[in-house]
Amino acid sequence: MTNLVEIRGLKIRFTGERTVYAVSDLSFSLGEGEVLGLLGESGSGKSVTLRALMRLLPKKRTQISGSIEVLGRDVLALDDEELSAFRGQTVSMIFQEPALALDPVYTIGGADRGNRDAPRGQEPH
Repeated sequence: MTNLVEIRGLKIRFTGERTVYAVSDLSFSLGEGEVLGLLGESGSGKSVTLRALMRLLPKKRTQISGSIEVLGRDVLALDDEELSAFRGQTVSMIFQEPALALDPVYTIGGADRGNRDAPRGQEPH
């Protein structure tokens, strides 16, 4: 089975006034047809891990080591143009407050495709 997502030895720390070690040596893989849940206490690094997968962490204050691959592509090596295409086309994320991200008037498929123009039951333009 081919892995869709493979994270190996992921370490994430934030620098600034003090250094915060947010993720320490995380590894997992996700194959086609598999479902993965990240569970943990508040502040345990769940959201930070997913933001790293999508490269949504602040560049200046974040140090990431290890590897993140999606569909065999090294996410940490993507340039800005590749990253823009990667987000939304290859990966997307519903943030912790889904009420702010999802609108019940639109289908999830329409919202996921970035098409928020067509209300439920209508074809996109």
